[in-house]
Amino acid sequence: MLTNIKERLEQVVNNLGQLPSIPDVAGKVINMVNDPESSFNQIALEISKDQAITTNVLKLCNSAYFSRGKEILSVERATVTLGIKEVKDIVFVAATKSILDKEIIGYDLAKGDLWKHGLSVAVLSKQIALLKKKVDIADIAFTGGIIHDVGKTVLALYVQSAFKEILSLVDSKQISFQMAEKEIMGFDHQEIGEKILSKWSFPQILKDIVRYHHEPESAPADSKLIVSIVHIANVICLMGGIGIGSDGLYHQLSDAAIQTVGLKETELERIYANLPDIVNQASAIQ
Repeated sequence: MLTNIKERLEQVVNNLGQLPSIPDVAGKVINMVNDPESSFNQIALEISKDQAITTNVLKLCNSAYFSRGKEILSVERATVTLGIKEVKDIVFVAATKSILDKEIIGYDLAKGDLWKHGLSVAVLSKQIALLKKKVDIADIAFTGGIIHDVGKTVLALYVQSAFKEILSLVDSKQISFQMAEKEIMGFDHQEIGEKILSKWSFPQILKDIVRYHHEPESAPADSKLIVSIVHIANVICLMGGIGIGSDGLYHQLSDAAIQTVGLKETELERIYANLPDIVNQASAIQ
């Protein structure tokens, strides 16, 4: 059975057409935001080409989390009022909800659990970045937080078939859940997530977040900080029971990540205490 799982997974991973798709506008906007030559008007025009995304973006602009108090009625006004990085985050929320807001059977996540978890990790990642005065990467931390577990959407059915074997390996070898995923099935959800982001033509830094969020010490030097931030946010949310699935108890907070980010014990305690507020902010992104 396990041989068949590995073969089927390899076919899926090697066939980009079988991986989840995302509206083209999301990838284009992410890359335009990173291009200093792109103007507010160009980004607004690109978003406006997709009517469904535009509708959702305007709805989110006026949500409790993103709103600045004045009603926003156009994408152009959104870019001016909120800024292009904030609008990029909103586009990303609108574009990824249909992929992440569903039941993830193999990980025992009910419909909405993975989405709620991703939003909570996104909000907390951004807060940690701002806490450590890393304003320049706060929006990337938010984006990476949303999408860090996207590989689970593909791997879920295979995990369901091999779940007993994965847990047995976790217990017998005292290894992490994703390491057992890799050994049993040939891939873990981080690797598959990276493949998905390659299909979407996303920047390397987002691929690194997805690929190394459970092993931040292995991330490339130039992305180690932001990967560590998302790792910490992810594990803290899991510890708080936010979107915790069948694998949630098998992930540990990396001491190396805490050192990389420079989080003090008092700051960690404050983050844990603020988790209910994080959940409320994530819930406001609707």
